[in-house]
Amino acid sequence: MVLVLAGFAGEARAETDTQTAILDRIVVSATKTPHTLGDVPVDAEVITREELLKRNVQTAQDALDQTTGLLVGKTSSGWGSKGTVRIYGLNAKYTLLLVDGQRLLGGHQNAIDLQQISIDMIERIEILKGPASALYGSDAVGGVVNIITRNGTDKPEFSGSIAMGSRGTVVGSMSGGAGSENLKTRFSYTYRESDGVDEELDSYNEHILQGTVSLKLSEKAKFSLKPYYSFQDMPDQDTKQERYGINAMLDWAPDALSSVKLRGSFFDFNYKTGTDDTVLDNYEFELLYSRMLFDSHLMTAGYEFWNERRDYYVSAGRNSKIDQTLNSFYLQDEIDLSPVVMVLGARLDSHERWGEEINPKVSVMFNATDDLKFRASVGRAFKAPSLLSLYDEWMMGTITVHPNPDLKPEKSIGYQLGVEYAFNPGIVAKATWFRNDLEDMIKSSVRRVAGRMHMYYENVDEAMTQGVELNLDARISECVSAKVGYTWLDTEDKLTGMELIYEPESKFVSGLNFTFCPASLTLGFEASYIGERYSDAVNTAKLDGFWVCNATLTKKFTDQAEAFIRIDNIFGEENIADEYDLDGTEFLAGLRVKI
Repeated sequence: MVLVLAGFAGEARAETDTQTAILDRIVVSATKTPHTLGDVPVDAEVITREELLKRNVQTAQDALDQTTGLLVGKTSSGWGSKGTVRIYGLNAKYTLLLVDGQRLLGGHQNAIDLQQISIDMIERIEILKGPASALYGSDAVGGVVNIITRNGTDKPEFSGSIAMGSRGTVVGSMSGGAGSENLKTRFSYTYRESDGVDEELDSYNEHILQGTVSLKLSEKAKFSLKPYYSFQDMPDQDTKQERYGINAMLDWAPDALSSVKLRGSFFDFNYKTGTDDTVLDNYEFELLYSRMLFDSHLMTAGYEFWNERRDYYVSAGRNSKIDQTLNSFYLQDEIDLSPVVMVLGARLDSHERWGEEINPKVSVMFNATDDLKFRASVGRAFKAPSLLSLYDEWMMGTITVHPNPDLKPEKSIGYQLGVEYAFNPGIVAKATWFRNDLEDMIKSSVRRVAGRMHMYYENVDEAMTQGVELNLDARISECVSAKVGYTWLDTEDKLTGMELIYEPESKFVSGLNFTFCPASLTLGFEASYIGERYSDAVNTAKLDGFWVCNATLTKKFTDQAEAFIRIDNIFGEENIADEYDLDGTEFLAGLRVKI
């Protein structure tokens, strides 16, 4: 496929007037200021809404699974891990997941569940790989996934879709909006149900409601409100999850050289079983100010407040309420010394129990030519101890889990070195070397004391991940697009010298989309390979690598209606220990309409 894409380079050069150049995509998350992918020194990727529609994916985890450097977990049986994402060989808890800059809640083992996000409201997904605590604070060790939702509309608009498929899957969504020049709105509702792999254990149904309301206050100011609600029921496991939140943003440009952003948000997650009820709350406030100085320095300063609360109610036993607060300050300087561009940044996070953490980062980009760029970065990152591990004693079955008030944050240093070459605006190749060194990792251990089992948390682990990531992305014409990517990964538990479990040495992804323009028919093919990986800490049990191939077909009848079908796992891979959802071929067929 690489040779084929290279052969199309000449043709693509002639087609660039009719397509959006890959490097012209806008990314904000990399520096919290708008950039195109081609001019930002920080390694970033963007998945557009157009790509999601072409692939006919129905969940956020499916939207991410063809991205190099990422490993997406899918478990329909999990109450809080239906979709998780790992970056550069690091556990999912080291990935910071945001929606419009807001932290989400609700997942298993400190990871956030992607299932709670509706595809229908996604405008684009911005992915930062490598340490990002210099801007985002705790959890941004492996990287950041920021899902940007759709804006409101000033004209009446309606769209809807219905899809049905294997495993008793039904997915329905509808969205609409209306407004005026100054007031724009959009609301979306999504319903999903499925039997999962085991219909006597995995069946669930869920409702997701999201919206956007934006008000133009003046030519220089805009206020936006983004409400959210979701409910998920897994009756066979007697679990219910309810989430609701609000994200309010004020954008103001006092003059041509500066901008101010205020963001305040609240998010609530309620997890109920037959015996207990857990409520998690997030309160956030952020103030950001950016200003251009001396024509070559874009300075950004910010303050962030984050309060996290946990209420735990047990039908027969002790209830608990705990909370913690972080106050944070960050400063960043984007320096344009063309052909060299630098980003220098640092953030201070202060906590009442474990004190202060300072995390700097330096990113440099050298524009050797208009088409050839080199990037390098080094930065520190951290993950704060969880509320449970710091403050609360609780029962996990028959095991008493003890808090450790002396826990320190988990820390890392990350490095990246990359090269990017644009054969033309439609074909871009990238190669990136990365490394992460982690220390003070929090590990739990179980011991028998006086005939009973007890679990304790300690800062004892150290680990390393490193590797190489290769990408070739092509928009050959309006009718043809393709992608090839490969990740080689090396991991080590520094205490034992063994490889980390369930981290494959190799991951290969590829995709091809072809539109027969006269027939308004789009075909898509995807092939991915996950390499060998160990399933035990002493590296005696190794799982085989496997291929997964998918296909999708979309038929456009009119500008207002189209039908689609998606077939996943065409060759029926199954019985893979760490891939619960791979259990034979799946299909989904549906219809989309818009007015």
